[in-house]
Amino acid sequence: MESKILIVEDSIEDIEYLQNILQSENYQLINAKNGTTALALLDKEIPDLVILDILLPDIDGYEICRRIRKDERFFSLPVLFHTKVSTIDEKLIGLEMGASDFLTKGSDVRELLVRIRNLLSKKKIIDEKIKFSVLDSLTSTYNRLYFQHRLDDEFQRSKRYENIFSCVIIDVDNFKKVNNTFGYITGDSVLKNLADTMRQNIRTADILCRYGGDEFAALLPETDLRSAYLVAEKMRQFIMSYDLGKNDSSVSLTVSSGVSCFNKDIKSTDVLMDQANHALCLAKEKGCNQTRVYE
Repeated sequence: MESKILIVEDSIEDIEYLQNILQSENYQLINAKNGTTALALLDKEIPDLVILDILLPDIDGYEICRRIRKDERFFSLPVLFHTKVSTIDEKLIGLEMGASDFLTKGSDVRELLVRIRNLLSKKKIIDEKIKFSVLDSLTSTYNRLYFQHRLDDEFQRSKRYENIFSCVIIDVDNFKKVNNTFGYITGDSVLKNLADTMRQNIRTADILCRYGGDEFAALLPETDLRSAYLVAEKMRQFIMSYDLGKNDSSVSLTVSSGVSCFNKDIKSTDVLMDQANHALCLAKEKGCNQTRVYE
């Protein structure tokens, strides 16, 4: 797969210079002529590398780099400053802001390409390590430990800034029957397909994890109870109508979900998840294949 590089540069001449070099190396390029556009692009899609000028018309490169380093989503994202700024003090500021490397404009093309290849190679290694530490090995959703970490962060952020967020616990109805009927290999395949299906029905900002054997949980930032219910219902209805067996045996499933929403009176994340679980239990008691909210 081609590596994707975001070039943040306001000079048309410098953009064309980088494009001519990097396109010949088969890199996929995205351009932003100012900091505001760059941050908006980063919010939509995470590239493999950012090549960043310091002197920009709105937000300078230092501030963009600082914001990138502050955001957990960009933990492994390398930032290469490519700029006319060349004093040691200015380079040090860039490195203190979290730059991965620094190259002065006009440097040898070979040096630029070697630095880019090195940064991309390091990112690949880091991404592999992150993958094994935070992802569930079967479904490639986040694992429960990482989910708890993000839940704690969202809880503290929402308390501080009076924001809102919701949690959903999703449990497969009668999943034991799938394993007993088709075997554990098909059962594992069904869980993978189920996770893929749920990912398609939530936003990139939402956190989906495998919470237990056949149980998943979703953290939905900036989402009230009603909106979270609609998200859970959309997933439930899609799953109910979808053949999760795919190339294996034909397998249809239903899920039950419980939804809870943060408010200032909730004292801990444990309470919030207990509320979601209470709503889930109610959905099970009322016959499964439904979504209930904690009120």
